Amino acid sequence: MKKTIIIFFVIISCNQKAKLDYEDYNDEDFLPVQGIITKVYKKGAINNFIKKDIHFIYNLEKENPSKGYEVYSPYILNEGEPAIILVHKDNDSISFFGSRGIIHEKVLEDYLKKCDLDKGTYYGVDY
Repeated sequence: MKKTIIIFFVIISCNQKAKLDYEDYNDEDFLPVQGIITKVYKKGAINNFIKKDIHFIYNLEKENPSKGYEVYSPYILNEGEPAIILVHKDNDSISFFGSRGIIHEKVLEDYLKKCDLDKGTYYGVDY
């Protein structure tokens, strides 16, 4: 009986996601903000598609920008690329890569100036 209960709880806990996907939310709950891709880690090819972990920063106008990541992303991105990050309206720690691009040019320019003053590193971000 104890083994059955333990196996049941192991199966349930293995089926739970550690991080929800964008599709698990309502599209209207997100706002696009300016971000930058900070790191790209290749994970290898799966069915001829190269999967990568991408790390990004957003809320660039803050003293310490917010950090986010996506694992096994199908997007081909490069470090330093401007990105549009989708941030949850009620919880800005929930974020997803939206697309490449610039939507707030002034915010991006101001942040990049801070980076130049900070010896070329990403200002306000510790890894």
